[in-house]
Order: sequence, then structure tokens, then C-alpha cells
Amino acid sequence: MRDSGRPAAAGSALPGAFQGRFRFVDRAVQATAALSDQLSAFICAFLIVVTTAAMLIYQAGIAIAWLDDLLRMLLIWLVYLGTVSLCLHNDHIAMDAAYLRFPAGLRRWVDMLVALLGIALCGFVAKIGYDSFRQALEFGERLGSGDLPSWPQDLVIPVCFGLMAVAYVSHLLSVIRGRQVRAPSEAERAAQL
Repeated sequence: MRDSGRPAAAGSALPGAFQGRFRFVDRAVQATAALSDQLSAFICAFLIVVTTAAMLIYQAGIAIAWLDDLLRMLLIWLVYLGTVSLCLHNDHIAMDAAYLRFPAGLRRWVDMLVALLGIALCGFVAKIGYDSFRQALEFGERLGSGDLPSWPQDLVIPVCFGLMAVAYVSHLLSVIRGRQVRAPSEAERAAQL
């Protein structure tokens, strides 16, 4: 994760009313990310069970057309739900070689720019995904096997990208407030020396 390079602030220079709202938004997003993580873990466990059952069924020579669609849908939900906490903690893949050499003030501006871009891009993808989901629901689209409706799979994009946009808002607020989301990594500590 990238942090602003500043120590975690006990308070903030923001007026009290804004601090309360930021804390509320922060707590709500943290709770949503935790729920997303737990749901992702549940889907992972369910995916392992269903995959094992599918292998046993296929070994017995039984073909169930919709099983591949179900496994694909579960995997898609697993991946996208897992990304919500990555966005919240700014733990996504990043090229830190130059970033770690930036002065603390410039790192803070880069963090804010990344958060703003994340909000814009995730919000845009959520909007486009919602339009696609709505169309799939309206026309009764089906997945490849023809047995399952496509809307549960199409729902993943607007839901998860919407949650990622909200997570980036929370990350932006933490950068503005100077609060560290997690302890700096070894490379980040070395760059601060």
C-alpha cells in the first residue's frame, strides 16, 4: 500500500462535523469491505466443494450442462469480491520503484490522484455494468448452457465495482486525513530513511 508518508494523525485539521462524517463513512466502508471479504471466503469454500463434486460427477461419466456455468459464475464473484478490500487498503498491484523515492508530500498527491482515478474508473465501470445487467434481466438472457439466467453473473460488475468506488472514496478520505490504513511495508520504511 502506498501511504501519504506522514505519521498517522491523532486528529485532523478538518472541522468537527466533517470529522464525524468521515469517521462514519470510514466505518461503513470498513464494515462493507469486511463483509465482502467474508462473503468472498464463503464463496471460495463453496467453490471448492462444488468443484470437487463436479470432478466426481464428471469422473462418473455424468454431464451436467449448467455446472460449468455455475463454477464460472462463482469464480467471477470470488475474484471481484476480493478486490474490494484491495481498493480500500490501496493494496493493488503498483509500480513502487519511483513512488517510494518521492518526497512525502508528492506521495500524498499521487495517492489522492490514484484514489480519484479509482473512483472515476470504478464508478464508470459500475454504471456500464449496471446497464448490461439491466439489459440481461429485461431480455431474459441465459448463460452458455441455456439453463441458468445470466443476471446473477452480470450483477457482479455493478455491485463489486460500485463497492470498489466507495472503497476508493474511503481511501481518499484516509489520505486527506493523514491516517494510515495499515503499517508500511519494509520497502516503504527503507524509502523513508
